[in-house]
Amino acid sequence: MAGHDTKAATRRTAIAGALAYAARQPAQAASPPRLRFGVLQFGTAQWMAAVIRRHALDTLHGFALDPMILANTDAGRISLMAGTSDIAVSDWLFAAVQRAAGNRLCFAPFSNAYGGIMTGAGSPVRTLADLRGRTLGVVGGPADKSWLIVQAAGRAAHAIDLATAAGVVYGAPPLLGAKLLQGELDAVLTYWNFAAMLESAGLREVVSVAQCAAALGISPRIGLVGFVFHQDWADANRVAIDGFLAAAGDALQRLAASDDEWLAIRPLMNAGDDALFVRLRDRFRSGIPHEDAAGQQKVAEQMFAILHETGGARATGGIDTLPPGIFWPAGHEAG
Repeated sequence: MAGHDTKAATRRTAIAGALAYAARQPAQAASPPRLRFGVLQFGTAQWMAAVIRRHALDTLHGFALDPMILANTDAGRISLMAGTSDIAVSDWLFAAVQRAAGNRLCFAPFSNAYGGIMTGAGSPVRTLADLRGRTLGVVGGPADKSWLIVQAAGRAAHAIDLATAAGVVYGAPPLLGAKLLQGELDAVLTYWNFAAMLESAGLREVVSVAQCAAALGISPRIGLVGFVFHQDWADANRVAIDGFLAAAGDALQRLAASDDEWLAIRPLMNAGDDALFVRLRDRFRSGIPHEDAAGQQKVAEQMFAILHETGGARATGGIDTLPPGIFWPAGHEAG
């Protein structure tokens, strides 16, 4: 019996010692929250995500980034709405339309890089007025935001209605760019990354969409494309959303300041030559500065009014006014 007591006492002593040892060890930190970020395979958000992961900026800001590679923008929106990603890249108008329908989406800016109207180096087209009677390719269709801004600027600055004064052809960016290079079009209004490709091939920009916006009194610093997420998710996951936006800001500042960062992400850029690489880098950098949330709201209201006036409800997703609470974080609590 005494032997049994001795063994029991020994076990109790061992357990007590183990507990005391464990108490002296630093507590193991909880795993950081995982954030599922939908990015296009060749999209510019993947460049930023690569910088975040390369420098462990997600760990630094208290979350774990989980990039989800998507086929296209629509796939990103579907993934967000289905709840299989936490954040997707889209525009603030998508967030506005969904918010008006009762889906409380919020938007934080990523890029305000604009495209422009491109033409040949020796083309006589120098202003919007010079497009009268010429063939103009337009990407994105009749309700594309850039096209509506350019039309409004044409009316305001040159009293020209480009939709009727020019021979407008709608199509995909690669197709219209090829037609411009082959001389089948006089000019093309295209997105910034395709404008960079055309510049690297020796073409020039007649006018940028940013210049057209500025002519209409709209700040070109509004983030046309940004991070879209559900407000309810963000309110319940402040560590993750605040950490992500801080890490994104850090990554963008690195891309703004360091050429070495660009060399590291060049394999993701699909830039076959140095000229295109430099054009993509410089155009991306030009789109990094942003208005704050209050500024975003003000500029978006100005732009929304122009889009609605120029293109009607079709251009604004069927809504007549911007709902409150779109731009994170200002005013989101009231949404």
